Amino acid sequence: MNAWTIGSGTLALILAGAGVYLQVPNRTASATTAHYSITTPDDAASVGLCVPVIEGTGDAPRDGSVWLVIHGVSDVGYYLVRQVELRSDGEGWTVSKVQVGSSETANEQRYQLVLWRLDEELTDAIGHIPKDHRVFDATPTGASEVSHPLTVKRRADSRHCE
Repeated sequence: MNAWTIGSGTLALILAGAGVYLQVPNRTASATTAHYSITTPDDAASVGLCVPVIEGTGDAPRDGSVWLVIHGVSDVGYYLVRQVELRSDGEGWTVSKVQVGSSETANEQRYQLVLWRLDEELTDAIGHIPKDHRVFDATPTGASEVSHPLTVKRRADSRHCE
């Protein structure tokens, strides 16, 4: 074997691999991290209109904030519910009295719970948007998904959070 045979074989392998590499989609924008997770309620849990408490693990971000987002599986809207609050014992976070859907929501309607990290600019902007208008069609610029989605099913319960 000469240098030409070795070199051309190596070049062919590199070029063949480049085609595969270029077909892999860029997942940076929607990357998730194990630093945040939702632990309560359980995945596939049956919940009423008012979920008394949603809990999880994760630390406060250095910049920006982390928010609980509810997304109806058959709906386009992503509802920014509330910024997560660190627990006083330092063991994770909690959000209390969360409304999932509306009192007219059909039994077994599925919703995804997910956490978004908002940068400082978006965190400030959200503070000026009325609560009922914090709905997005997709993840906005300045936000990234930082937990795996958890799916819950609504049961026929119309008791609002007090």
